[in-house]
This record gives sequence, structure tokens and C-alpha cells, in this order.
Amino acid sequence: MSSHEQQESIRITRRSLKTLQHSANDRENLVGRPTKGLKHQLSQESPGESVEVKRKNLLSKETQANLDTKISEDDLTNPKGASEKYWQILAEKRQLALQDALDENEKLRKTIEELKEENASLKQMLEEANSFVEIIKEELADDSNNDTGIDVNDVSTADETTEEDTTKND
Repeated sequence: MSSHEQQESIRITRRSLKTLQHSANDRENLVGRPTKGLKHQLSQESPGESVEVKRKNLLSKETQANLDTKISEDDLTNPKGASEKYWQILAEKRQLALQDALDENEKLRKTIEELKEENASLKQMLEEANSFVEIIKEELADDSNNDTGIDVNDVSTADETTEEDTTKND
């Protein structure tokens, strides 16, 4: 095979799948999690452009990176057990998760209180509406007793009797 044919075969072959986890030592970046940001990937795809590297100002502690927040391999693989730094970082993460859960619980508690108040006011409105319905029923019953003597049912039977009387007369 000539070098031209080799290059052609290399170009035609399929690309292999990307590795999911580059290093087994990396405990913070789990399988499937991207190791590089989207901006970094986009800059790698266009190699024609040159990128200027910005230098960090190391004059004050505020601008320096905090190296204590990362868990090292030794923290997890030490036969004596995990270091104090590991437990401190773990406690901070759990504290943040606990604080989020407490905030959500407080929000849900307030929502429950509001719903209970709304439920109580709606029950009171229902009782008032039921008492209003009872009063109207009583008034209608009283009106039918004190009426001119014409009942709705009587009117329909009276119409039938007048129709029967007119048919008999014919």
C-alpha cells in the first residue's frame, strides 16, 4: 500500500468512541461527566485561532486558588483512613445539602400554613352558603303556605282539567 492509500483508509475509518473517564484516580469527576468546559472544547476544535493566556495576579491571597477544596488521591487511598481535610470538605458539602433541605422544608411549611388558612376560610364560606340555602328553603316553604293558594303542581293539573273540560264540551 502506498502512503496515499494509507491516508485514505485512515480518513475513511470510523472514529473510536471517546473515553468516559480519563483517569481512575480522579475521584471528583465521575464517569460520564465532561472534564472540559464547552468553551474549552470549542477553542480546541478551531486550532487556527491563537488564544492569549491570562495570568493570575498572585499578589494577594484573595486572587489565589484555594487548593484545600480539592480531594487528593492520598485522602481516599491512605491505609490509615481519610485525612481531616477530606472529612472537612465532606462535612461542608453535607452542610450545604442540609441547608438546602431546611430551606425547602421552611418553604413547604409556609405553604402548608397558607393552605390551611385558605381551607378554613373556604369551610366558613361553605357553612354560610349552606345556612343561606336553608333560609331560602324555609322562606320558599313559608311562601307556598301563605300563597294565594296556587301551587306550581296545582297549576299543571288545573291546565289539564280545563283542557279535559273543553274537550268534553265539544
